[in-house]
Amino acid sequence: MRPAEDIEKMVRNWNESTSAGMDDRVLADVGRALERSQTHAASAEPHRRRRIMGSPIPRIAAAAVFVAALGLFVGLMVRTVPPAYGLEQTVQASHGLRCLHMKSFAAGLDEPKEFWLQCDESGQIEKARWHMPSWDAPEDGAKVVVWKDSKIQLWFKGKPGGQGVLATYSRQQPPFWLLDFARSSDPRLRIAQLKEAQAKGKVELEIDEPMDRAQPILVTATYLPQSQSPGRRLVLRIDPTTKLVASVETYALEESQYRLQDRQEFSNYNVPIDPAMFDLETTVPATVRRVDGDAVENRGLPQGTLRDDEIATKVVRQFFEALIAQDYETAGQLYCGTSAEEMKQGFFGKTRIIRIVSIDKPTPHPIPEIGGLRVPCKVEIEKDGVRSMWEPFGPFVRTTHRQDEHPRWEIHGGL
Repeated sequence: MRPAEDIEKMVRNWNESTSAGMDDRVLADVGRALERSQTHAASAEPHRRRRIMGSPIPRIAAAAVFVAALGLFVGLMVRTVPPAYGLEQTVQASHGLRCLHMKSFAAGLDEPKEFWLQCDESGQIEKARWHMPSWDAPEDGAKVVVWKDSKIQLWFKGKPGGQGVLATYSRQQPPFWLLDFARSSDPRLRIAQLKEAQAKGKVELEIDEPMDRAQPILVTATYLPQSQSPGRRLVLRIDPTTKLVASVETYALEESQYRLQDRQEFSNYNVPIDPAMFDLETTVPATVRRVDGDAVENRGLPQGTLRDDEIATKVVRQFFEALIAQDYETAGQLYCGTSAEEMKQGFFGKTRIIRIVSIDKPTPHPIPEIGGLRVPCKVEIEKDGVRSMWEPFGPFVRTTHRQDEHPRWEIHGGL
């Protein structure tokens, strides 16, 4: 016999053996017990916990009251209480999703990065669009990247009132950096990665499910010391109805406190995206200068037999040596294939590089999903007649987006 049937039978037998007066007393006791339970619930934290709390009940009569109440309401509870949330519910809810819109807000900044993603029926990326505000790379300004039909379109918007540049590159596959960003931002993969990391003992998960169904479910993932990202924490807000990820906040441990780094917001799950969003050629102003990106074949340096850390160091050294010699064409080839004209107009045309003070051992990029290496260095510079020591946040070095059997490495940011 099922537990619910056991309780119901016990209650029926109990009721048959009591008088009307006792029935009245039991009913009154149940009412008072429920009233006390509601008062206690109002003062307690209104969340469903994953640990069982208990306390002894000193009186058998009180136990009988609660057993009776449970027996009276067990059928209703079985039908109305939803199962506890688990990550697998979000994985299941994400199956078949093909369209996604994401905004990424950096701490302290109002203008977000934006990302649109469209997949085919098998879940592979079919089209993607990425908006990068000027704060993401001040030397480049605001940019828009589109990948579709094995082609990359990169629109450098330039300064307000400027001409801007639209560069087009033909590729066999989406650029790996675009795939990395899409994968690291895709909430479906984020959940799967957390489940795997938890199974390996690298992440500690805590699920906080409010009793108020209008409030989101909170999933807190803390990366443990043995993980690749110790001191990192994610807080996911899950829509309690759809079980889809509504937002993800990333925190970093600084001075014994977790401080917010960025927040990603997800919306428009499976809402069709306007095809014009994936065709910059017809949407950017006619005054924007068009550039054939495929003409730039020799950007970066070939890796050859060098280790990753060796080629990354070599790229950074040759980059600054070229700037010291005011060879802006060579420096631009090592910096994302930037033209000599653009190098002169930007920071490096207004700042004289005097000498390389030091180049330290490369370390992994602080955001693992991006990949590549950071090459710490110190450079003496002169700007507006004043000399100073410059320690850039990067430079960040990785292979170019043209992937083949002979990889080439270039600086892609951090300057």
